[in-house]
Amino acid sequence: MLSVIKAEIKKNFKVGVIIVWLLGMFLSSASIYTFNINDAYADLFFKYFGMAPIMGLAMFMMFSGSFILEYTSNMDGLIKATKNGKKQLVISKFIAAGISASIINLSMFYVMAYKVFSTFKFEKLDMLLKNLWYFGNSNSNITVLQMVIIMTLTVILGSFLIASVGLFLSSISKNAIVPFLAGGVLMGVPYMMEMRGAMNGLVVNIPLFGMYSSTLVRYNAPISAWIAFLIISIVGIIALYMLAKKSFLKEK
Repeated sequence: MLSVIKAEIKKNFKVGVIIVWLLGMFLSSASIYTFNINDAYADLFFKYFGMAPIMGLAMFMMFSGSFILEYTSNMDGLIKATKNGKKQLVISKFIAAGISASIINLSMFYVMAYKVFSTFKFEKLDMLLKNLWYFGNSNSNITVLQMVIIMTLTVILGSFLIASVGLFLSSISKNAIVPFLAGGVLMGVPYMMEMRGAMNGLVVNIPLFGMYSSTLVRYNAPISAWIAFLIISIVGIIALYMLAKKSFLKEK
């Protein structure tokens, strides 16, 4: 299975994806304000959420055609005929997609974080978020370093969830356009709602804001929002995997 996962990860990083990924890292670094340490730390979390459209573009470029090759080359029939193929391919795609998405999303975050931390020589990482303008109304006692660690974990979990959505959509469509457009809606609608200030108690539970968990902290979301994100992510990943496997392996 490990060899299949490695092959799928390599397949995910197509030339177009790599170009968007590199562009995203460049923009991530270039967008950060570093003249003042307080503003720089606030800018880190604010600007990272602002990079969501580029991350979404890179991810759904990877996932939208994940099952297309198997369908168009009639490899799906061969895979279904082999016991080992049935067991390995779909789960390998899910693991590989989650890892690939995590690489895309975390690399952009760490490029931004490293620029800020290195500029100020890793000072004041114990600064409380409530002292930053981006979190001004949160009254949060979480430190900058703790928020970076929390976001690392939530970004990984959210990446696997979004990857699962993309692969499920790909498994039920032989056209890469449909999963790509659906992925754009998934990432774009909540992003636009946040940019327009349309945040409320319902929106805060949308998985995208759990993934970019600084948003939950910013709006002082209740613990139920964090729990909802965890449940939606775990249940969603498992359910979408089962549905994608059923769709891909069903007899035609």
